[in-house]
Amino acid sequence: MIENSIQQFRAQRNAKSRVNTVSASKERAGLGQRQIAKSQNELNRNLAKMEESAEPKYDPSEKVNAWAQEIADLRAERAAASERADQEQSTTSAMDVNPMSRPRPERRYENTFTGEVTPPEEIKADGEFTSAVSNLAGKYNISVNEIYSVIQGESAFNHTAQNPSGATGLFQFMPVVAEELGTSVDQIRSMSPTEQVALYDKYLERWSYTGDNRLGIMQAAPAFASRGPDEVVYAKGTAAWEQNPGWRTLGDGPITVQSINSYYYKG
Repeated sequence: MIENSIQQFRAQRNAKSRVNTVSASKERAGLGQRQIAKSQNELNRNLAKMEESAEPKYDPSEKVNAWAQEIADLRAERAAASERADQEQSTTSAMDVNPMSRPRPERRYENTFTGEVTPPEEIKADGEFTSAVSNLAGKYNISVNEIYSVIQGESAFNHTAQNPSGATGLFQFMPVVAEELGTSVDQIRSMSPTEQVALYDKYLERWSYTGDNRLGIMQAAPAFASRGPDEVVYAKGTAAWEQNPGWRTLGDGPITVQSINSYYYKG
């Protein structure tokens, strides 16, 4: 009986030992798996960091510079387009084939020209010329002095004046404008002052001028006659801006409707 009990005790102890051994083995196996999983996670994190460091860094300055360049290009395109359009519509550039299709400039400047310009004595002595100017002034309900002011600003009353761009005569007609008026700059240069006044009348008629706007803007950029005084006609740095320093705002600003009128306004 005792022997059986001892054998049972030994069998139970051996069974318990095996159970403990199996449990310990399982525990060690679980710990090993957790360590493997942890190592794998660390490896994955390290790989992710390596990939991230290999990617190019985002540089916001590149995007800003690209935007700035796009804006500069747009401004340059608009300035060039404005210059091309406006050069087709003045005595110093080309006019439309059918000017009657253009809208008539609206009245913008209620003030009348009050300046006084005294022409040279030889001009004042030319009765035919002064009569032609008076008739032109009466036709458009403007003052004689306003016409004299434009002549003074353009040619200083020299009817044979010609600048390097080809502009010729009292009112400085460009070659292409002279051609569209049925003549040439060579013919204009040989015209008398009276004949040049008649040609200028023809130019104003083609623009359907009524005297409601100052002659300054009609002379330089009639397409802008119905615009406000602060409207930019030629932006700073354009070819027309470079060629006409007298039209600029304060000597170095953009050329506006008002700055052009101010150039011819001698009040």
